[in-house]
Amino acid sequence: MASNYRKLVSAIAANLLTALFCAHASAAEEPAVDHEWGRFLREKVSFSGFVENTTGLSISHGSHFFNTSNRLDMQRFTFQPEFNIDVAEKFKMFISWRFVAEPRYNAETKSREASVQPAGTGRALPWDFWSEYKAVPWEVVANVAPTDNLQIRVGRQFISWGETDGQRLLDVINPQDLTIAPPAAVNLFDLDETRVPQWGLRMLYTVRPVSNTILEFFANPGFEPKKQRVDEFMPTNDISDGKADGDLRYGRWSSHPEDRMAVARLFTNPNAINAAIIPPQFATAARTVVPTFTRDYPDAGDNWKIGTRLTHSFGELNAGIGYIWGYNPQAGDMVFKTKGVGCLPPATGPLCRIGAAGPFLPTTLRASLVNDQTNIFAAHLNYPIGDPLGIPIKTALRGEIAFYPSKPYNISEFPAKNCTTGQVLTGDFAARAGPSCKHSDNLVEKNTIRYALGFDRSTYIPFLQDDPWRAFRMTFQIFQSVIMDHEDGIRAFGHASKIRKISTLLTFRVGTGYLGDTILPDIFFGYDPAGYYSVNPGITYQPPWNEKIKISLTSAIYGGHNKYSGLGFFSEKDSIFLKLRYQF
Repeated sequence: MASNYRKLVSAIAANLLTALFCAHASAAEEPAVDHEWGRFLREKVSFSGFVENTTGLSISHGSHFFNTSNRLDMQRFTFQPEFNIDVAEKFKMFISWRFVAEPRYNAETKSREASVQPAGTGRALPWDFWSEYKAVPWEVVANVAPTDNLQIRVGRQFISWGETDGQRLLDVINPQDLTIAPPAAVNLFDLDETRVPQWGLRMLYTVRPVSNTILEFFANPGFEPKKQRVDEFMPTNDISDGKADGDLRYGRWSSHPEDRMAVARLFTNPNAINAAIIPPQFATAARTVVPTFTRDYPDAGDNWKIGTRLTHSFGELNAGIGYIWGYNPQAGDMVFKTKGVGCLPPATGPLCRIGAAGPFLPTTLRASLVNDQTNIFAAHLNYPIGDPLGIPIKTALRGEIAFYPSKPYNISEFPAKNCTTGQVLTGDFAARAGPSCKHSDNLVEKNTIRYALGFDRSTYIPFLQDDPWRAFRMTFQIFQSVIMDHEDGIRAFGHASKIRKISTLLTFRVGTGYLGDTILPDIFFGYDPAGYYSVNPGITYQPPWNEKIKISLTSAIYGGHNKYSGLGFFSEKDSIFLKLRYQF
């Protein structure tokens, strides 16, 4: 049904554009001023868009991701045509397509050959893996205003509740494409550029105009291809859902893999740990767990996402409360669900042994990577702080909060234990972490609160800026996640890295303009008090002779005390990028 629906929308859009272009050609042949179609095209239809090329080079040292002389890690060409159509005063349409040409990368292929497990399966990606050239519009939205107080938007669109910069909190309605660029690089691609549109309906009703009281409702039925129903990301190893169109591929923007221990040991111990004696020739097989990890996407018929929000202005304070039901699209919130533990054939029994006295064989594990269907209770506020008590603060305050009831997490024992005896495993069976003895499915549900506070201020700094009318724009944000009734051992789904009860991320951004805003420097910092950081400086040049051209030079730099958590995951991904854009 979803496929037929997309084909129908594509056909309608194609026919509409054909009609518009044919009408334009007809108008050219018949230059009558009052020609109906010619007048409609001139007065009601506008064409715009952009062409962009982004080139990136790795500048990391000692990186096993880029261990070849060819350090090219981005050569992305994007063409996005856009049409605005004023059909009537209360009926407008917007249609855009996005076409991307991007090659596969030699460095990425070398990294896949060396890193993807089992060894020998990390082949080169298809030559057009990164390209996009679908007939389905990137956006196609009809805006209808039946009354002055009611607005209806229907089609493939973006719905964003969040206003945070560079990081998401309430911006969880549309998924993000996390495969095209490294994280926290807002001067390269911001959240608006990586967000994926979805088919849906959005209605906004102004209950009381004088107080800007607006009631909002949205519903996304889930017509998208499986990868666009939730965040698409690059895992630390290839993961398949059993079909080619659902495979997740390890690649150049994958986080650092868990190489301190075998990942399968996070979910189960080898069955042979209970053997009294293991002959030396079988020791390696006896302590091995062979995993089969798969990706389970939300089913198309069960992928509805609905939500409602009420916003109101109390003088200068604007605030709102909202509710979202549906699958949580965020890649970092996924969990592995264990589906079964067994023995490598022909071994059987509790010790994975062939017969009563035969050789020991490895234990097998089956687990699926899933998104959680959840309820999200949300609230936000915006308030301009002026001069309280005569103190010139003059700062805009932003706040967002989200409550996730019974949010699932993977959980393990640190270090690995024999859950039968309660003893810490030693020798050949020792591991940094192992399956939870308390939670047999290695999952635990905890109420979780996430919030963000942002402070925006413009300040003139005389010794850095000679234009008294051009201030520095500064933004400071604090993000925190609080796991209620926290248990030791809660960890990231694919790593032996614990998640603390309170996780914190601080960001600071500053930007300004020089020479009549033709030179625009900007820098974005991210800092995790656990010991990780990111730096994303950028400078943009807009030539005074053509404001449609932008030339940007930016870099993404990461670091920390290790490579197994937070921004440290990407400490081998330092890169520099040159972006050229022409807006037409």
